[in-house]
Amino acid sequence: MSPEPMTINTERPPAASTPARTTRSSGRGAPGPTAGGKRAPRRTDGWWPWLFVLPLLIGVGTFYIWPIIQTFWYSFTSWGVFGGATFSGVANYVRLAGDPQLYQSLLNTIVYTVIVLAGIPIAVWLASLLNTPGLRFAQFYRVLFFLPYVAMPAAIALVWRIMFNGDYGIVNWFIGLFGIDGPYWISTPGFALVAVSFVGLWSSLGFSMIILGAGLKDIPPELYEAAELDGASRWRQFRSVTVPLLSPSIFFVVIVTTISSFQLFDLLYAILGSTNPVIPKTMSLVFYFYSAGFIDNDKGFAAAIAMVIFLLIGIVTLVQFRVQRKWVQA
Repeated sequence: MSPEPMTINTERPPAASTPARTTRSSGRGAPGPTAGGKRAPRRTDGWWPWLFVLPLLIGVGTFYIWPIIQTFWYSFTSWGVFGGATFSGVANYVRLAGDPQLYQSLLNTIVYTVIVLAGIPIAVWLASLLNTPGLRFAQFYRVLFFLPYVAMPAAIALVWRIMFNGDYGIVNWFIGLFGIDGPYWISTPGFALVAVSFVGLWSSLGFSMIILGAGLKDIPPELYEAAELDGASRWRQFRSVTVPLLSPSIFFVVIVTTISSFQLFDLLYAILGSTNPVIPKTMSLVFYFYSAGFIDNDKGFAAAIAMVIFLLIGIVTLVQFRVQRKWVQA
């Protein structure tokens, strides 16, 4: 038998499949590296975003940043009676450090701030009551509590000034029903600051309740149902569910209230006036600044007071942001 002819397969075997090269995006809308290893130019949005932000930047720079810079410069100057600033170095700060009125004003501001902050637990409790399911006229009560916050401080001060009158005020009339002889609230050292602080607490309750009420609505009701099934009382639910989950809103209210309290002026001025004999023992830091800059016409010294107020508010806010990590639930 003759051998069969040999056949040779001339077809090429299929090439081994290689994984496709994946390109990683280097940014939003930015292409990955090209085959040659060079990165394509990154896509930018151009100057259009800056055009829309420019009005806000101009406003912030004109009305916030530039006045701070200008006040900082003025704090190192001395002003004459008819204007004109001359550089005086740190003389204003040295004088300020030795002025007892600075420490009295700082103490008054701290006392006022602490009393107003004491109203936040009251606001939490009232907001919880207003968020009770089925409560009738809840919106009316919210508006009623919020009205003092949006009312003019001068109008509020005028009403409370009459109520605190030592002769015919309703406050002394009420405590007189219990056999207590009320003092002259707005003309007695110590009592004047307490009276102003009470008005500040009362007028800030509405704002705190609105913010805290919004935070309460974000708490899932299932958590209260689960706590009730576990046998938790209403107080236990409030302490273990409401307060921890409401802590971000509480922190926001604390920050805003503290900054607002350190800027106390209009309420104090409207209730006590500028000629009240208790002013030196009752004035706040901002009132101290007003007295130096607009009554004594010492603008350089007033600028130094303003920078101290700015620094104190910054330090207190920074401390609060540091401390909040230990009690605010994320």
